[in-house]
Amino acid sequence: MTPNLDDSALSIVKDFVAGLLLPIEYNGHDAALLKGLKITGAYLTPQPRVKSRLRIPSEFCNSMGNLHGGATALIFDLCTTLPLCLILREGFWEMVGVSRTLNVSYLEAVQEGQEVEMMAEVMKVGKRLAHVRGTMRKVNKEGKVAGIVATCEHGKVNLDSTPLPLAQGRVAKAKL
Repeated sequence: MTPNLDDSALSIVKDFVAGLLLPIEYNGHDAALLKGLKITGAYLTPQPRVKSRLRIPSEFCNSMGNLHGGATALIFDLCTTLPLCLILREGFWEMVGVSRTLNVSYLEAVQEGQEVEMMAEVMKVGKRLAHVRGTMRKVNKEGKVAGIVATCEHGKVNLDSTPLPLAQGRVAKAKL
């Protein structure tokens, strides 16, 4: 059976996330996010988008046991970068850019241990700028997605000069 484009897209995104963890047992501030994030879907049409889930760890919570606003922004920063993996190619968004703006709206508290689902979709991408939208929703005990708890708009700037080593192996694979 030939894999469809969504299977290929999912593989590309999972490889990218795995590549972020490779450098010498990475243990930076976002390591818990990278280790706990589960990529559950990746789609090329109608626009590149990635769906993921995360159970909120205690290190992302404030003293009241709720997801910290800064941690929410960190989650969105990574998750809204992932759909850019689906459009990168030689000479085009090879380094997936850097943040220019990240605007987060907090709509409801999220407790420690709560599972959330993020959907990130590329709204517009050009040679130097990209606009990505993200939503975060609670996941109920039955595994169904519930209400929106936060949204974001992420502006990215493409600073390609030297591609990331982990991107080089995917460029040929990702000719979309």
